[in-house]
This record gives sequence, structure tokens and C-alpha cells, in this order.
Amino acid sequence: MSSKGRHSGDGGSFYRDLVIMVLAILAVGALVFFLLFVFAGDTASITTTTSSTTTTSTSTTLGETSTSVVDTSSTTTTSTTIPVRANEDVRVVVLNSIGVAGVAGRFTQELADLGYQTLQADDYRPEQDPTRIWFREGFSAEANQLAQYMLEDSGTETLVEPLPDETLKPGADLIVVLGTGYQE
Repeated sequence: MSSKGRHSGDGGSFYRDLVIMVLAILAVGALVFFLLFVFAGDTASITTTTSSTTTTSTSTTLGETSTSVVDTSSTTTTSTTIPVRANEDVRVVVLNSIGVAGVAGRFTQELADLGYQTLQADDYRPEQDPTRIWFREGFSAEANQLAQYMLEDSGTETLVEPLPDETLKPGADLIVVLGTGYQE
């Protein structure tokens, strides 16, 4: 008969399990941070802090060693919303890709009435489907706000995308390309 306690042969597995548990907590925290970062876009900055505290106590009673682990984990998530610029601080140009005479001019006037800085309306080819709002770097929040307005005002669904060509309409922060689904 051995004089060792029944847990004494399993000393390495405790630390292995502890390391696996800490790595799992960190991996879940990293995954949450990544998902929040990807889906937040330019409208919010997400900070996730994960802390983990492990307390280990060991006691020996009559030749047997007992180890207990207390794990306290907490995750705190805070988000800071980046303010959307006022309409007066956003320069918009409206392009007509659907060939309906005057439609870009009329929507440009509507945006001017809302306080946007508007540039001369123009035509665009090829025809787009659906309507698109292209934004310059740093203006995605304003583009999404304008897309929401278009949806609520006329039921026009828009695709919000980064500007595909930086040389297109210099001076405009947002470029609205009216597509086949546009409704006045």
C-alpha cells in the first residue's frame, strides 16, 4: 500500500486545467471584442475589458492534500458613440443614374432644405440598382443617417458603401447615386 494520498499523483492536471480555463476566458473575450468591432462600423468605439482572478488554497489534513480553486471572472463592456456631424457640416452631391429628368435636382433641393451643403446635381452611368450612398473616409455615420432618412421619407432602400473612386466628385463627403428603386 502506498503512503501517498489519493490526489497526489494528479498534480500536473490541475495546472493544465487552470491554464486551459484562463485561455478559454481570454479567447471568448477576444471573440466578443472582434464581433463588436466588426459590426460597430464608424458609429461607435467599443472597449471590452476582461479580468480574471484565480485564488488557490491548499490544505493538508491527515496525509491528504486538498486544493480548492475559486475563479472570479467579470467582463465589462463600454461603448462611446461618435457624434454624427450636423447636416450643415456635410457636403452632398446627388447623381441621377436612372435617366428621369430633374430627379437629382429635386432631391438636391430636398437635402438643401434639410441643411446639407449641396453641390451641383449631375448624371451618372451606368444605371445603379439599388440607390447607393458612397462616403469618404470618416463619413459612414452621416451616410447611414442619410440612408435612414431616405428609407423613412420615401421608402427608398439604399446601399451604403465607401467611395469606390476617390477622384469622383472631389469636395463631396457623400455621393448619392439615385438608382432604379428610388422613389420621390
